[in-house]
Amino acid sequence: MRRVRSRKKFALTAALLLVASLSVSAAGGRVDFPLLRSFLVNILTPANSILSSVGNAVGQAGRMLESLMYIYEENETLKKEIADLRRANTDAGEIWAENERLRELLNFKKSQQRYILLPAKVVGFNPGGLEGGLIIDRGKKDGIEIEMPVVTANGLVGSIVEVYRSSARVQLILHPKAAVGGIVQRPASRVSGIVSGNVSTPFTPNLVNLARDADIVSGDTVLTSGLGSIYPKGIVIGVVEKVVNAEGGLLKYAVIAPTVDFSRLEEVMLIINAANYAEPGEAAEKAVAER
Repeated sequence: MRRVRSRKKFALTAALLLVASLSVSAAGGRVDFPLLRSFLVNILTPANSILSSVGNAVGQAGRMLESLMYIYEENETLKKEIADLRRANTDAGEIWAENERLRELLNFKKSQQRYILLPAKVVGFNPGGLEGGLIIDRGKKDGIEIEMPVVTANGLVGSIVEVYRSSARVQLILHPKAAVGGIVQRPASRVSGIVSGNVSTPFTPNLVNLARDADIVSGDTVLTSGLGSIYPKGIVIGVVEKVVNAEGGLLKYAVIAPTVDFSRLEEVMLIINAANYAEPGEAAEKAVAER
């Protein structure tokens, strides 16, 4: 059996070699075998067609893969450009908002020629607790001292209670321990009292120590009265939201809606010369008294 198989393999190999040899000779023009040529064409044409189709398919697949890679790279580039544009738009929006805030503070500073104002950035905020308040980026190196008033263009913020080398802590008028002399701006009223924070309503301080018959109503504007040694007279504190009669007594208090939005503070102003400042009338009275 092995000999038979070997002979068959040998015969098949010899036949293939003969066919190959004759095809090469025919291709070279040395000999012409029409029947053989027809036989070879009939055999090789389908194979060439298949190989050509495969080659075209491979080439097309390669071109498609190249196009896909180009589209992917272009898509990644567009994504990066969109992300860069979004960041630039966000940065531009932040710059515009900061410029608006700083312009507002600058206009306020120009309108308050009586005060020496120093701008500061808010770098920390904690409205609650006994140690709550703002942390600002001004300190001893900037000449900041305890009890300096802190304001914005919208009104009173609080006062400095702790000073470090490059920062300071501001106690807000919302704090329960805060005590700001307040007075109703309305000429027919001029009711005065103490503005202090309330634990039960942490964002609305109260004007307390008011007589039951005091002329104060919802909508009245409350300013600093100038009483005490911290806050100069005439700084806006807020607007009366409602008036409440105290239980079992002859007093009442007013709930104040501050004109400052404490949840959005980013920059503030410190009044440097508040301790040495006096209203023109007060200055004259002081000069007479010193004589």
